[in-house]
Amino acid sequence: GADRRTILRRLAYVLTGLPPTVEELARFETGSDDAWIASGYGGAIDHYLASPAFAERWARHWMDWFRYADSHGGEGDPAIPNAWRYRDYLIRAIEQSVPLDRMVVEHLAGDLIDDPRIDRSTGANESIQGLGHWRFVQHGYAPVDPTDERIRFTDNQIDVVSKAFLGLTISCARCHDHKFDPVSQRDYYAWYGIFAAARPALVPIDDHLEPAETIERLREGKRAIRSGLADAW
Repeated sequence: GADRRTILRRLAYVLTGLPPTVEELARFETGSDDAWIASGYGGAIDHYLASPAFAERWARHWMDWFRYADSHGGEGDPAIPNAWRYRDYLIRAIEQSVPLDRMVVEHLAGDLIDDPRIDRSTGANESIQGLGHWRFVQHGYAPVDPTDERIRFTDNQIDVVSKAFLGLTISCARCHDHKFDPVSQRDYYAWYGIFAAARPALVPIDDHLEPAETIERLREGKRAIRSGLADAW
């Protein structure tokens, strides 16, 4: 079999995508055979599972399914505002071992959850950030046909979500009933109606203020700006 150093390197690469550090090798490859199997190897597994690099590596796999990008591609390749928040949301969720079914709900309706996950250190609503993947669609600055543009990226949303969560290519039912899978055009356009009813938007993620209080603070700021401009004028 492989020696301890080789096993530790394989373990580090599989779990974190990074080689072990010199300190990690020194820490985990020493001791008798029984002690190494009992605590060295097991301790290395626990160490790498608890590493931020583990969450970053496995968040990348999730982002591949949801075609994560910082820009839309297409004409002009416009940037996607705050795309990084979705990336960091995934990393934190994996670090915190958020259950898969909860993450699915947050991806589909993170803004409608009655008991959202709140980051107590920042006051940010974690659940609502799971909705960020809806913005990762291709479009340009000025589509020639806005209706065709909307149809195209809504179809892409259906394709991505159905493949990621159901393992089905529902998008091809846009034109015909599936021949082998129980997916009909009716099913496809039921999905389309739900997804097309949503609109791209920037939403607040700070949870420490009630919406009414936030609105009043914005109104106060607006009044102050108006007053300052009037004085300057």
